[in-house]
Amino acid sequence: MTTPKKSPVRVFLYQPTHSRLLIQAGTHGLTPSILSETLIMDGLSRLERGDLSALDPNTVEAATPRPSSGL
Repeated sequence: MTTPKKSPVRVFLYQPTHSRLLIQAGTHGLTPSILSETLIMDGLSRLERGDLSALDPNTVEAATPRPSSGL
């Protein structure tokens, strides 16, 4: 039995989000790559079932850190 070849995906994250990803991966004994793949697969499954809640602009905006004003 052969495993299908995986294609790389580049994702750019804000530093606080990247830190959260690393913390959760370590907490659950996963590599960041495996955790990211699992989260992407879960998100795609939800979208395919018609669950569009993750695409709600209010949710995305709340989760996106604002750049500091430098003050």
